[in-house]
Amino acid sequence: MWTECHFPLLQFKRTQADRLQCNQSQKVDILSDTDKYLDTADRGAAVAIVRTRAPRESVLLMRRSERKDDPWSGHWSFPGGRRDPGDPDLLHTALRELEEECGIRLDREQMETALPPVLAGRRTKPFVLVAPFVFGIDTELPTAVDHREAVEAVWVPQSGWRDPARHRLRAVPGRPGNWLFPAFDLNGTPVWGFTYRVVSDWLGLLPKQGLMKQAGLAVAHQVLEFLLSQGLTLKSQWEDRVAQSWTGERITAKTAVLGGMIPVELVAAKLATAGKAFPKVTLIELQPDKIRVVGLASEEYLISAS
Repeated sequence: MWTECHFPLLQFKRTQADRLQCNQSQKVDILSDTDKYLDTADRGAAVAIVRTRAPRESVLLMRRSERKDDPWSGHWSFPGGRRDPGDPDLLHTALRELEEECGIRLDREQMETALPPVLAGRRTKPFVLVAPFVFGIDTELPTAVDHREAVEAVWVPQSGWRDPARHRLRAVPGRPGNWLFPAFDLNGTPVWGFTYRVVSDWLGLLPKQGLMKQAGLAVAHQVLEFLLSQGLTLKSQWEDRVAQSWTGERITAKTAVLGGMIPVELVAAKLATAGKAFPKVTLIELQPDKIRVVGLASEEYLISAS
């Protein structure tokens, strides 16, 4: 089973044949700044995005069973998982996992689209290159989950996902409380990380690749303006500085410097308020002396205060 991750997603251009195989020898065109993770990526996973057509358009998600040995215990995810040695390709992997985990059997011919493979991260390397396949069906089918893998499976209306009032930046289970992720509430448990990003991107709710950094900078500037409205003073406007990334590596990040202490609780409350637009960042980290904004293209913006 493949499920949520905490690492920014990387997307790749592929032909349909490439998407079915994802062989180690294939060349990949990288659309993000973090191409170094591709060399060691595990390329053997797939997920099934099962959608129903009009009049009630919905998508199938499952919530993982809670297990101590599972780092994604209790998270929402697509049906899917790792490629078995007997799977002829990753499309077969997605179909097999869908049947095993949710009790839904579909045919290869019901696959509508092979989305670009996505590099999803986890706390321990290697990262995983996941192939998402979209399947179209006419009506919602009954599910029979394998309770060793999942607690429940639900059909989520696409209309709800398209409502920005249902989305907010929030802390999520299993991550530091000062890390805020874009999330969609579903039955009291947030959908976030890998699943959130793939669904939002598939539905066209996120900026195009060429506009991702512009969107990230706009969010960082909004946070900066809010801090100035709370009485902090501007010492230095955005400039490139060497810094440590949220994954512990040395990077160049656009940095603004303020005078004063950051009112973390006020900022968190402001960011958690649902608005009229979808969150256009991967993560916002809040500290009394620093705010880190991680954009959709994995770029980072820092607001330092003292």
